[in-house]
Amino acid sequence: MNLGELIVDFRIKAQDTARPYLWPDKEVAPWFAEAESEASVRARLINDTAELTVSIGDTVIDLPSGLFDIQYAELRAADGTAYEIVGATRRELDKFRPGWRTRSERPREYVHDDKTLTLGSVADAGYTLYLDFFRLPAASLSNTNDEPEIHEIHHLNLVDWVLFRAYGKPDADTFNPGKSKEAEAAFVSYFGKRSNADIRRKQNANRPHRNAVHT
Repeated sequence: MNLGELIVDFRIKAQDTARPYLWPDKEVAPWFAEAESEASVRARLINDTAELTVSIGDTVIDLPSGLFDIQYAELRAADGTAYEIVGATRRELDKFRPGWRTRSERPREYVHDDKTLTLGSVADAGYTLYLDFFRLPAASLSNTNDEPEIHEIHHLNLVDWVLFRAYGKPDADTFNPGKSKEAEAAFVSYFGKRSNADIRRKQNANRPHRNAVHT
């Protein structure tokens, strides 16, 4: 479904089919973009991979736009050897690898910040950093012919988030906390609850370590 079709479905469910609309299109469209992002984070719907360049002496790498959860990471040396690197916290590295911030060696861990990845040591050579991760939609819904990036099987469930936002708008003609709460509950039931940033960081840092070296 495209954005225009989703808005029509919203208006039918909200009984807002007569002009002038209670909620104009310019107000509803951003809520659908917001809904897709929320769904993508909660249900981890968009999986992607990337290969980034790590140069000798590097310590911080810029991450792909929209990345929020790293599933797997490895450094690929010039000779083709691949070394898995695992998530950690700065506190763990300070405890188990003192001096990691200035030591030059092949990184074995990384710290995932919001938009960057800090290597667990100063890169001693050039590598290719391979990442497998979950991310947000690459483009925000804005035009009526735009289609959500998430699979079409989920599209109609995005309407629940828009109903939640619409009925939650502080307006004398539209505010309905009961319907807003009901719509939010339906969205959560389908896509799940949103983890806060601290929980996501801990989950990533505590992902099971395999410590494997591939050739």
